[in-house]
Amino acid sequence: MAETRIENTLHAQEIARILDATIVGPANCSVSGADFIERATAGQLAFVGCRRNLKRAAASKAMLIIGPETVRADLDDYADRTFLLVAEPEAAFLRIVDLLLPERPRRTIGISPQAVVAASASIGSKTNVHPFATIGEDVVIGECCDIEPGAVISDGCEMGDDVSIGANVVLYRDTIIGHGVKIDAGTVIGSEGFGYRTVNGRHERLLHAGNVRICDDVEIGACTTIDRAKIGSTVIGRGTRIDDQVMVAHNCQIGEHNLLVSHTGIAGSSSTGAYVVCAGQAGIADHVHLGDGAIVGAKTGVHRDMPGGQKYLGIPARPSAQHHRETLALKRLPEMRSTVKDLQKQLAALQEQMTQLMASAEPQIDGRKKAA
Repeated sequence: MAETRIENTLHAQEIARILDATIVGPANCSVSGADFIERATAGQLAFVGCRRNLKRAAASKAMLIIGPETVRADLDDYADRTFLLVAEPEAAFLRIVDLLLPERPRRTIGISPQAVVAASASIGSKTNVHPFATIGEDVVIGECCDIEPGAVISDGCEMGDDVSIGANVVLYRDTIIGHGVKIDAGTVIGSEGFGYRTVNGRHERLLHAGNVRICDDVEIGACTTIDRAKIGSTVIGRGTRIDDQVMVAHNCQIGEHNLLVSHTGIAGSSSTGAYVVCAGQAGIADHVHLGDGAIVGAKTGVHRDMPGGQKYLGIPARPSAQHHRETLALKRLPEMRSTVKDLQKQLAALQEQMTQLMASAEPQIDGRKKAA
């Protein structure tokens, strides 16, 4: 990380003041970088997130460590280290990392002569268009945007201010991007959806006349695909975060502040409420709705509408409590199978005994009948 960022030095007391942290241990140390506690050197800042992980500090070379208030009583064994105690260690750590290793300042290059820009395009005066980017006809780009090398902004696209378009991103025609949007390298937005009908033995492509609309404050990872609508718009709601390699199909309506984790696939015309989470490799069938606050676990397959405010697991998806019960029952199947086999043997033995008893009783019954 230090290879691509400017490296600063901060003293323990300075960091404590920024974080409003309590210092435990020597206060005269300083750091010039940061890393996870297993890899940190003596000159780097590290953190432990909880009391359970404090033992990792014993093998670490880090001398300045951010930790939770809950470890205070356990620090006698770490008298040679300096701890900064805060309520939320990871958030505090990342806040200081941003000061130790700040991003390089944004350069102002304007429109590169090596970019291809249509005469009808309108581009904000503080926007950077890097070499080999292509800007199509009637494109409108706001202020302070960055269009990285190799990006293609097709005809009729619009984007607001403070938008970052990564290298080799492709925006198909008429895509609309709001303010403060970040799209990482290799993502494709607005391509045709996977829609066909079979006519006389051939698969004929269905018309996709719509577009994609990305609302304000959305972040989209690398190599993600969002297809344009058949009619109307595929919409990504405000504040949503989409990981790398996510697939959102045509006419989907993704709500506000969703989290879509890597390899999630959402089929056509599905929708989500606000604050929905889809964990890695979740699969959502077409025309499905996920309610507000629904959490779809990793590798879960959703085939029908799911009410909000619950966590779902399994294939097909069901509430997590039910899934856990079924999983526990499944683990007991070998034991249950053995028990059933034992019961079958006992039942067979009882049946054999009954058969023998009935056979020995028949002569006596016949004799009584004859005597009578």
